[in-house]
Amino acid sequence: MSLPTRKTSVQVSGGPLAVFQYGDGTGTPVLLIHGVTSSNRAFQVFADALIARGKAPFAVDLRGRGDSNNLPGPFGMANHAHDMAAVIKHFGWNKPDVIGHSMGGFVTAALVGLYPELVGNVVFADGGVPLPMPPGMTVEQIMPFVLGPALARLAMEFESKEAYRDYWKPQPAFAKGWSAVMDEYIDYDLRGDAPHLKPSTNPKAVEEDSHDLFGDDLITRSLQGLTKQSLFIKAERGLQNEENGLYPMAVLDLVLPMYPQLKLEFLADCNHYDMFIEAGGAEKVAQIIYGDRT
Repeated sequence: MSLPTRKTSVQVSGGPLAVFQYGDGTGTPVLLIHGVTSSNRAFQVFADALIARGKAPFAVDLRGRGDSNNLPGPFGMANHAHDMAAVIKHFGWNKPDVIGHSMGGFVTAALVGLYPELVGNVVFADGGVPLPMPPGMTVEQIMPFVLGPALARLAMEFESKEAYRDYWKPQPAFAKGWSAVMDEYIDYDLRGDAPHLKPSTNPKAVEEDSHDLFGDDLITRSLQGLTKQSLFIKAERGLQNEENGLYPMAVLDLVLPMYPQLKLEFLADCNHYDMFIEAGGAEKVAQIIYGDRT
C-alpha cells in the first residue's frame, strides 16, 4: 500500500482542489479520478501497481470530497471536467492517461469530450457509460433509489474512527476481507472532532453529480465522439458484491454498440470496489491497461 508522497493545491473556480502524488513522480503521469463519495485514497493499492509499470500516479479529491470538500458548487460532470483540465495545465502534462472509476468514469468522459487536446488514453473502470432509464421512469423518480444509502450515510455522525470502520466492515463488497488499506481509506474520509465525526463528501455534490449519470447529453456525445479505442472495464460483480455487476452484460450488449470506440474488458472475480481497493483486483486492472510490470 502506498500513501501519497505529496499534496498539491491546484487553483480552480472557488478555491483550491487537492491533488495527491503517489510515488516519487518519475515516469509518465496518469490522472486517477474516483467515484461519487470516494477520494484519492481509493487508489492506494492501484498506485503501487502503476508505479511498478513506470507510471507516475496522481489522484484527485473531486470538488465536494476529501480535502476538496470545501469547494462550492455548482457540481456536475462539466464542472469536474473543468477542474481536471486545470490540474493537467497546472502540472504541464502532455496528454496524460486518465483513468476514471465509477462516477470518475463520467468525469473522464466529460473531460475527453470538452478537452480532447489535453488527454491521452482514457480508461473507464466500471463507470462512464450511462445506464438506460427504466421504462416509464424519470431521473427524479430514480434518484432516491440510487442515492438513498449514500445520502443516509452522509447524514450520519460517528463517535470514533473505530465506529466508522465498524459501519463499513459488514458491507458485502468487502467479502475478500478487511485490510490496512481499508482502514486508511475509511479514516481519511472522516472529518470533524469526536464524537461528531462525519463523512467528508458534501451531500449536495452527490445530488447534483448523480443527476448527470442518467440525464446528461454531454456524456453520450463525448463517448460517441471518441477518436481512438478506449477501454471500458466491467467488474464481474457489483456494489453489493451482487452477480451481474453494476453493468449487466445484457445491458452492455444493448448500450455499447452506440459507442464504437469502447472496447469491453471483463474483470473476473472482482466487484465494483475491490477492483481497486484490493491488491489482486488492482493488479488485474493494471495488467489489463498496461500489461506486465516492468
